[in-house]
Amino acid sequence: MNETDRIYQDLIEQVLKRGDLIETRNHSAYSLIFSESIWFNETPLVTVRKTAWKKALREMEWFLSGDIECPNELLDWWRGQLDPDGEYLCGYGHQLRRFFDIPSTFDQIAHLIEGLKHHPYSRRHVITTWNPSEMSKITKINDNPNTPSTCHGTILQYFVRNGKLHVSHYQRSCDILLGAIHNFIQHWALLMWLAKQASLEVGSMRWLLGDAHVYDESSHIEVANAIVNCNLYERTLPPPTLVYHGAVGDEFKASDFEMVGEIDVPVITTRPRLL
Repeated sequence: MNETDRIYQDLIEQVLKRGDLIETRNHSAYSLIFSESIWFNETPLVTVRKTAWKKALREMEWFLSGDIECPNELLDWWRGQLDPDGEYLCGYGHQLRRFFDIPSTFDQIAHLIEGLKHHPYSRRHVITTWNPSEMSKITKINDNPNTPSTCHGTILQYFVRNGKLHVSHYQRSCDILLGAIHNFIQHWALLMWLAKQASLEVGSMRWLLGDAHVYDESSHIEVANAIVNCNLYERTLPPPTLVYHGAVGDEFKASDFEMVGEIDVPVITTRPRLL
């Protein structure tokens, strides 16, 4: 059984059983706060339903490029959420590579890599996508009431132990059906890339959720219940492994990653509607 599928199934079940039904910015949802931490020690690829892992890595490539214009191949994920010019102002790219809330531009990723190389045991390997002054007015900045503030990567802290790189990731808000499966794999890829840049091995990823939610919409509830009721023990293929082929000094490129091993056929093929 794929351990990531089990973790994912358990998380959805927790949200449906223990979550409070609340009215959110865009739709009512079953919302669970302070769920248990999730640990990943291997490629966190959800296979019980289809994960667009290549596209998720392409999205991370966009974020890490620092570019604010959304690539064409990602527009179906981002359409309706960008500014009138198709850009995501003060979003992930701005926060990670061009942090503006100090007199000069600050590249958090470059600073992190230098720290990992030269001061591996520092307790200051922290990056964030949450600049409060910008997140508080993100819709005004982008001239779009539907522009989201950053959700994943809210706070990430990296640790080096015994030659391995580990990360503790806090996500302020997580759409379990539409976001989580892609966030897991793209941040695992980021961990792999950072480890390579700092000449380290890949360790583990701890995932903490502030608000985990499933929207109270028929297609979302249908998919969530189908996953909860799926017999994962019938799925016997070993989980595939994400492999990074890039070199030290390379920028993050989705094309440098390969998924090795057969990916199990998804049991759940229904897709929840975009809200």
